[in-house]
Amino acid sequence: MADQPQHAPRLSRYQTTRPIFPPTQDRKVIVARVNDYLTIQLRPFAPNDLEHVHRLRTQEAVMVNTEIGTCDPDLATSQQWMDRFLPPNDATTFGWMIWARQDGEPWEHIGNMGCHRTDPVPHLGYMLRTEWWGKRIATTAVQAFLNAWWKLERRVMEIDPQNVDDEHKLHLMGLEWGQDEQGSASSEGMKVVSEILLAEVEHRNPGSIKVVERCGLTYRARETITVERGSFVLLDYIASKPTAG
Repeated sequence: MADQPQHAPRLSRYQTTRPIFPPTQDRKVIVARVNDYLTIQLRPFAPNDLEHVHRLRTQEAVMVNTEIGTCDPDLATSQQWMDRFLPPNDATTFGWMIWARQDGEPWEHIGNMGCHRTDPVPHLGYMLRTEWWGKRIATTAVQAFLNAWWKLERRVMEIDPQNVDDEHKLHLMGLEWGQDEQGSASSEGMKVVSEILLAEVEHRNPGSIKVVERCGLTYRARETITVERGSFVLLDYIASKPTAG
C-alpha cells in the first residue's frame, strides 16, 4: 500500500449516504436471465436454508478465497455465518441466496451473495458452487444485485474519520488523512462524499476480477491483509451510484 502523509490535518466529520435495508419478509425475489436456457433467482435468506448454505461452504475451492480460507467444520459454524442475514440482523445486511434453473429443471441452490458489512464502507461479496463456475452466472447475479442496491431508499449520515480505524478505507471513500481530492483541508470540517460499494477481490482470483470489471466496478487500490491463515493481497474495486439519465 502506498505511504500515507503522516501530518495532514483530519476532517472533523464527513457526510455521505447509506441504504436502508427493508425487512427480509418485504424483499421480493429477483429474477434474471443468464441466457435462453438458464435463469437465476436471488431469494432472501430463510431459516430453513442452513443445509444449502453448509453444502456451499464445505467446497474447498469456494472457501479458499474467503477471509477464513477453510471449509465450515459443522452446521453450527454455517448457522453462525448465516445468522448475519436473518432477522434481526437483516436490518444491517442485504443478503441473497442464488438459485438457478436450467432447461426447465427444478430450482437448485448454487450460491450466496450480498452485503454483510457496512461500516465504514459497504462490502459486496459472493460465492458460487464450483460446478456453476464459468457460465456467466456471477456476472448476471452481481448486475441484478447492483440494480436492486441502488434502488434502495437512502439516509444521510455523518461519520467522524477519527472514529474510523482503517485509513485505507478512508482513502477509498475519498478522504485521505482528512484532505479533499485537491489536497486541501475542508474549511468547515465537513466534506460530502459520494456513496460507494466495495468489492475486495483476492489478486489470484482472475474469475472474480473479470466479473467485477464486466459489471462496471472500477479498480481503485490494492492492500495486503494479514489474518490468522497468513497474508494475501486484495484488489479493491468500487461501484458508484449510476448518474441519472
